[in-house]
Amino acid sequence: MEHITLLVDHKGKNGVTPVKIADILYLSYIKAYRKVAFYTADATYYFMGSKEHWTEVLNNSGGNFLDVDRHNSVNVSKVKRTETMPYYACFEKFRTVKELKCSMSARGYNDLVKRLSSRIEQPKKVVPIFQ
Repeated sequence: MEHITLLVDHKGKNGVTPVKIADILYLSYIKAYRKVAFYTADATYYFMGSKEHWTEVLNNSGGNFLDVDRHNSVNVSKVKRTETMPYYACFEKFRTVKELKCSMSARGYNDLVKRLSSRIEQPKKVVPIFQ
């Protein structure tokens, strides 16, 4: 899968690094930095632009990202479970102390559930040969 080059820190003092699109769990617009943060299991990276722009760029580069609220987009391929009240997309099958979670709106949650349910294969209907 493709790589993108991102800033190691929000000010760019530590340079840039290539990051696999497949490793990105979610992205979020950080108003205080005026940058988009890209979260992986190991680190957070940054770059200029809007969340909507980067969601489209990542999807056009082979990713499977979905806008889940006005600040966040989630990598649908990485979601292992969801939580409700409040709504979260989680990237580990079971809860852990320091797990990453992506907050979602109710609309985003519903859109994600639809996308996840279409990802699960439905059992094939067995038609008897003799009736």
